[in-house]
Amino acid sequence: MNRTSEQNGIVPVPPAQHILDALTGPVAVLDQTGAIIAVNKAWRTFGEANQAREASSVGVNYLDVCDRATGGDAACARAAAAGIRSVLAGTGSFSLEYPCHSPTEKRWFQLRASRLDHEGAIYAVVAHHDITDRILVEQEWQGLLARAHRHQEQLKALAATCTRIAAAGLPEIIFREITEQARLIVGTHWASTHTVPYVLWPENPVIVSVSDKYREFPTSVIAQSGTGVYTHVVQTGQPVRLTAAELSRLPDLQGVRNAVSDLLVIEGLLAVPITGVQGGLLGVLMLSDKDHGAFTPDDEAILVHLAQIAAVAAENAVQTRAERESRERLWTTHEHASVGIGETNEHGKFVTVNKGLSSITGYSRHELLALSLFDLIPPDDVETEKALYKRQIAGDLKTYSLERRFIRKDGASAWLQMSSTAVFNSDGRFHYSVRVIQDIDQRKRFEQRQALLVRELHHRVRNTLAVVEALASAMARTTSAQDFNRTFSSRLATLAKTQTLLAEDYWQTALLREMLLCELQPFHNKRHQRFTLEGPEVNLTADLAIPLSMALHELTANAARYGALSVRRGCVAATWDVVTTDGRRALHLQWRERNGPPVDTPTHHGFGVTLLERVLQTQCQAQVRLAFDPAGLQVEIELPLMMHRLLPDY
Repeated sequence: MNRTSEQNGIVPVPPAQHILDALTGPVAVLDQTGAIIAVNKAWRTFGEANQAREASSVGVNYLDVCDRATGGDAACARAAAAGIRSVLAGTGSFSLEYPCHSPTEKRWFQLRASRLDHEGAIYAVVAHHDITDRILVEQEWQGLLARAHRHQEQLKALAATCTRIAAAGLPEIIFREITEQARLIVGTHWASTHTVPYVLWPENPVIVSVSDKYREFPTSVIAQSGTGVYTHVVQTGQPVRLTAAELSRLPDLQGVRNAVSDLLVIEGLLAVPITGVQGGLLGVLMLSDKDHGAFTPDDEAILVHLAQIAAVAAENAVQTRAERESRERLWTTHEHASVGIGETNEHGKFVTVNKGLSSITGYSRHELLALSLFDLIPPDDVETEKALYKRQIAGDLKTYSLERRFIRKDGASAWLQMSSTAVFNSDGRFHYSVRVIQDIDQRKRFEQRQALLVRELHHRVRNTLAVVEALASAMARTTSAQDFNRTFSSRLATLAKTQTLLAEDYWQTALLREMLLCELQPFHNKRHQRFTLEGPEVNLTADLAIPLSMALHELTANAARYGALSVRRGCVAATWDVVTTDGRRALHLQWRERNGPPVDTPTHHGFGVTLLERVLQTQCQAQVRLAFDPAGLQVEIELPLMMHRLLPDY
């Protein structure tokens, strides 16, 4: 007895066409020649919607259609045909992602071809899956990554710009650097900075930076083109970000386009005010002709940040200059004062002295800085001075003044008037004492002579009175009253003249290469190469860069004070390389000085050597070798380059 499939518990399978139609994506079955033998409903719908019904219907050779494709889709079509043929030839499967854009939307699909063997015949099942959502997400993600990378590079450039302008010192250099970096960081073909007229600003108030595109273009035209923008920003006090169309519609900016006519491309414009810390306008920074697309809010934020950097740096430069001039005036006054001026620490040791103090004491400046105040005071007076100074250090006696003897360098004793005023830190601790010392030896000698004269006068007055008394007494005994008056008066006049003659006789101060440049660039000389840098690009992590930059600063400062950079022909060579040993990378840095003063091995080490030998070893696990070669200092530093290191506590 025959049983049906339902009776055997087997669910009947729907016809193959129904199964194909149930699939949501377009699917077609090809025979071994590439002809379409079956398609599903989604395939037919897609073909009708995209005017490809005849090319994708049953009976059409799909491979021939792919081979005949032209235009921008030809390459993908041929790749699809080749992949399907490989599947029909024996490869298990094939996959290809390709764009399939319509006039109204962007689309991407994934073609998947699978081999089907049935009753000795070979077929290829071709399915197309819509992957548009995934591709759009990936593109958005790639765009975000690119934007993040660009922001990272811009932040690095901003940091480098801050470092460079911090050492600029002059507003003109600061504005020139900011203008150049604004153009490079944002990516435009021209930039300009229009500064507010000011006595310390550059003589030319407009600074221009251009790319090679405008290298031969008259900068005066660019400078003129920004006049209207400058006026607009000055009036509004706000940033301006405009497209070319918006620029042409603003009445107060019509002069921008009229001034440059067709000579200069102005595809949009971005301008921001350069505002000082106190709110005063210092200038306007503007950009135009961007490399790619219109200016964005991110571009505006970067330009605002650069303008803030320029404002702070320029005002600091002006303030620093004013402070320097003030210090110079103070130092000139201090140095040429007719009195001696010196500063003493808590131990009474001189830390600064002026020329007047050297003149008074007979010691040179260098000799005085090796002495203390107590070395100039006679032993009998030292304890008194120490007691007063102790009270001043404690804050009980802020100022005191006295006259005392002191000992000159030649051993002679002289008198001086000395006042001492204490200077305390913000936390109330004693910092130093200002000593104002005046040579009063001549005055003292005069006072001594004056005292002697007074004593002599008293003595002579007493003697004179005695003489007068004796004279009167004697005359009274021997002279008549009539002769006494005449003779006594004449003798008194003679005595007065003698006293007159006796009185008259008595009145009588990311990249290693960039770190090195920051230290050595101030010594650049066009005629004579003061330094050379040679080595690969090395990025240092912050915990390595900070102590190493301190070490480089100490090396440069030492070279400037005592080494190769202290003389005209001296030079410094810095070379480095990265070596890998047992999988560990290390920086090998060499510092060599040449043509400087002869080098002697120091008898004691200062802070610089301590930093090199101890701090680098402790903080960076570095090995440092110092060679005090008479021909020039040589330093070798081997610094492990670790990808991750905990920043040490300083």
